[in-house]
Amino acid sequence: MNPARSFGPDLVLLDFSSYWVYVVGPVAGAVIAVGFAWILRGPGGGRSGAAAAQGKLGHLRTSSDSD
Repeated sequence: MNPARSFGPDLVLLDFSSYWVYVVGPVAGAVIAVGFAWILRGPGGGRSGAAAAQGKLGHLRTSSDSD
């Protein structure tokens, strides 16, 4: 079940009938993971997410901080 190993023979034979599994599987897994994250954490958004990503969450703003 290695997509790199399966792609070569499929390319030579021009038979991609079962290659869809390697595309749909990861995409479906990503969608399911985002759904679980949304359920567990909530919809997110707002400035708190941006502040946390920048390492500024919980810090007092000073005149030297810039956006």
